[in-house]
Amino acid sequence: MSSTLDKIKKNINLKESIYMIVLALVLFFFVKMMFGGIFGISLVVIENGPCPNSSMCPVYDQGDMFLLLKSAPEDIELGDVIVYDSEVSSLLVIHRVVNITIVESGEGDQYYFRVSGDNNDWVDDFSLTTSLIPYESVIGKTVFLIPKIGYLRLWIIEYPVFRYLLIGLLIGVALYLIFVPDKKKEDEDKERETTNNKSSEVVEEASEKDEDKKVEKPGSKKSFVVAFKEIMIKWWEKTKKNFIELFTVKKKRTKLIIYTSLIIAIIIAIPILDAIINSPGVETGIDGVTLKPLNYEFSGEGIVYLPMDVHFKHDGSYDAILKSFDLYGIQDGKIIGHMYWYSFYQKEGDLLIGSTLVFNVDEYNSSLLLTIKITYTIYYRFGSDIPGEYEDVFNASLPY
Repeated sequence: MSSTLDKIKKNINLKESIYMIVLALVLFFFVKMMFGGIFGISLVVIENGPCPNSSMCPVYDQGDMFLLLKSAPEDIELGDVIVYDSEVSSLLVIHRVVNITIVESGEGDQYYFRVSGDNNDWVDDFSLTTSLIPYESVIGKTVFLIPKIGYLRLWIIEYPVFRYLLIGLLIGVALYLIFVPDKKKEDEDKERETTNNKSSEVVEEASEKDEDKKVEKPGSKKSFVVAFKEIMIKWWEKTKKNFIELFTVKKKRTKLIIYTSLIIAIIIAIPILDAIINSPGVETGIDGVTLKPLNYEFSGEGIVYLPMDVHFKHDGSYDAILKSFDLYGIQDGKIIGHMYWYSFYQKEGDLLIGSTLVFNVDEYNSSLLLTIKITYTIYYRFGSDIPGEYEDVFNASLPY
């Protein structure tokens, strides 16, 4: 038994074993996050679509995968994209928070959320009687986006053939790893046979020298410290040598000048190319709002819902980015509604971005003019950020 264990230990490569264990854990957590979640973290995929039939179009689309974090209720804010378990749908819903209601009680503050898809003209129903989503039904909020990679999960679920092919591929890889001949081991065996044919005197002499040496056990504290010091000394000597050679060796000095010049040229060229390919007459920014019909459906819950399309134009430049904006509804000089919108990646082209305003029914006055104000910032990779503002006045009594 002991001899068998010794053989197994001898054949185990500790470094490779650690790599395999780490890889297995990574795969486990990835699969677990895709099909259920672990430690409050999960991966979710937008299934409906593609655009224009996706409820989050054009910001997010079918196949986009989100990293989802189970956040505390006070950490969920206006504009956050959350996933919740609806009572009127068999599927999880991923939409944007448009209203937050906090109810004080003896057990502490109770948080409720209203949500809407960026491509929808209504607030979601949570149940047959309310649009308020209790925090307990919120799976989490999105904190990161990987575009389109979620199609892998959709294909696995929707197409059994794809699932079987993937399983077969994994089994084939596993069998290959188990049974493929070890070329390195064969070479080592040949080399060992060659070494054994050498004269016994040479072998004995080497053995005597080995016995005279005081060899420390591999992995001991002292040998590790010595090895670490040697690595650091070699690294420092090499770094110092390379640094000195940058200024003393002509060949390396020339390379440094060339690389630096190329980097500077690229930094200068990108804005120039951007200026060349810009769409003539188009200025990046928000230049209009189209209001949609007011929704009094939730007046029994004390809110009025106003959906709208925000017109965003982009001049085609790689440099300019719109990631977020604040939307305000103002009557009689007072802000009665606020919404925050953001995206995980830059938005380009001539787009209609769906957004919303939710008003308290007691504060909204249909006999007053309604001012829609949007503040935003265009971020530039190679220049100063430029703030922007759009404002327009509407007749609050019209259904639009």
